[in-house]
Amino acid sequence: MRKSRMKRIGEHTWIFPLESEKDRPNLGYIRGDRMAVAVDAGHSSSHVEDFYRALGAEMLPLPDLTVITHWHWDHTFGMHAVHGRTLARPETNAHLEEILYRMKNDPGFSKKFLNSDVCIRKEYAGGVPLAVVLSDEEIKKDTVLDIGGVHLHLCYAESPHTEDALMVYVPEDRVVFVGDAQLGEFPTWRMDYDKLHLLAGQIREMDVKTVIDGHWRPYTKEEYLDELY
Repeated sequence: MRKSRMKRIGEHTWIFPLESEKDRPNLGYIRGDRMAVAVDAGHSSSHVEDFYRALGAEMLPLPDLTVITHWHWDHTFGMHAVHGRTLARPETNAHLEEILYRMKNDPGFSKKFLNSDVCIRKEYAGGVPLAVVLSDEEIKKDTVLDIGGVHLHLCYAESPHTEDALMVYVPEDRVVFVGDAQLGEFPTWRMDYDKLHLLAGQIREMDVKTVIDGHWRPYTKEEYLDELY
């Protein structure tokens, strides 16, 4: 199978494209003069390895920091394998702590999880064990990171999908990474339209050209807002 390559979105911004077969989301990458930052840690150590191989092919340095958009496994279960430090909301770590507790106290949890979805089974084929860790650091409010000529606005997001949603806005490239913020609540997929409209309001107020969704191609701002209504 042909390996994915990095896709450039802006002067400082790339994505490692999604892979539908294993439900791997888009992974973001922003390079500043002082440091490089990834958005989301992926589905597994294998996902991280493929990402880093693609970075190497473009002569891009490994990330110094990985920012997590929300707690779901396809965005976090590669955290143990990333280079540098990780950053997430406290609510994200609370969910991951619950998973760790269940892994420790329910002998059948890992097997039940691995058998719960065909994409998960493909990602963890061959007996690859689950490895779950908490982030190294927590973000407790909206924050701006200066990574050297580029600023990352880490914004708490209103989301019908999860209560721990975090967006990464890169004003220099007019790009925002939203994770899965626009989806319905997992696992019922029930849609809270009040939260969806609040999310739309947040995006509308940003000077954004491109919106990077977790599991779809890059949107224009107008396309993304149309999807929300």
